[in-house]
Amino acid sequence: MFPARKLLPVLVLTAALAACSSKPQWVRPGTDPDTISDDLDDCRALAKEATRKDAAIDQDILAARGTDWARDSTLQAKKNTFAVQDQGRARDIIASCMSAKGYTPARKS
Repeated sequence: MFPARKLLPVLVLTAALAACSSKPQWVRPGTDPDTISDDLDDCRALAKEATRKDAAIDQDILAARGTDWARDSTLQAKKNTFAVQDQGRARDIIASCMSAKGYTPARKS
């Protein structure tokens, strides 16, 4: 059996991968695929810029606390947590941006 501290990073990574695999496709009536792609690229760029500061802060925290967390075997879990939080925020920004452009998530069949 795995110790809990070694299982946590695996659980966090699994959740992150599940979230990434469920990316919605966006639709807007009468919009061609190239326009959808361009709009999605714009929203992704907006999300990247918006999360850049958070990612920099996460890096600073890791630099300052990394040795402590490595000592008690939680460093990887902290890295995974920061990554999941950043991905979630980026996904929310993209969804908000695409909605503002008139898109809705496509229904999965």
